Amino acid sequence: MYAVLPLLVVGALTVGGCSQVADTAKSAASNAVSQVTATAKAEASKAIASAVAEASRNAASAASGAAARINPNTASQAEIAAALGQAGVPNADSVAAKVVAARPFTAENATAKINQLVNDAGLDPATVLKLVAAISAF
Repeated sequence: MYAVLPLLVVGALTVGGCSQVADTAKSAASNAVSQVTATAKAEASKAIASAVAEASRNAASAASGAAARINPNTASQAEIAAALGQAGVPNADSVAAKVVAARPFTAENATAKINQLVNDAGLDPATVLKLVAAISAF
């Protein structure tokens, strides 16, 4: 019986040691995932910033050759849809309806209303720039 006791103690130490190794491995894996996630987020942010900058350049060049910008408060829905379509905004008719529904636009509420319009219409950054290029200040 006394010969078995040291084996049980050694076995308990081994099992305890395995638990510590497993905990260390879990912690290392969690840290690695966090680092990969942070790196992926940083790369995604860089890609979005680059896409927005490119879209801004494209919208600016498109706007320079486009017709005059329209006033969202006074233009008809058809005029807004035509201007948005010419600027390259997809689903211009649907977006124009949302613009008309969001009237009136003022200097005080324009940012909030445009943010709501962007969220409601599910517009990407490139499309937002096209929308802004087609609509005048109020």
